[in-house]
Amino acid sequence: MGRANNVVWVVAAALAVSSGSALAQLAPADLAVAEANFKKADAAGTGKLTAAEFKTFIDLNADSKIGKAAKIKSFGAYSKAFAAVDSDKDGTITWAEYVHAQGN
Repeated sequence: MGRANNVVWVVAAALAVSSGSALAQLAPADLAVAEANFKKADAAGTGKLTAAEFKTFIDLNADSKIGKAAKIKSFGAYSKAFAAVDSDKDGTITWAEYVHAQGN
């Protein structure tokens, strides 16, 4: 399987999670670490992540081995993941949108 196919798989998985199918809930401990990472990444303190802040968030989650973050990071699929999680399409991601995308 080539790199392009892997990127497609990661994006498809992210879309499946955000659309409500194939939900893979995070364990409570992982969810707590992800919430701390969300707050660290929210440099502006708005309670929402911009695309740049989301990249930081994914990187922090990848380092913490949370969810699909490592795959998103390794394939550079930040934009695709951001679009999949940003359910209201306002250009930012709230904690509620992230949690919903994880199936929690």
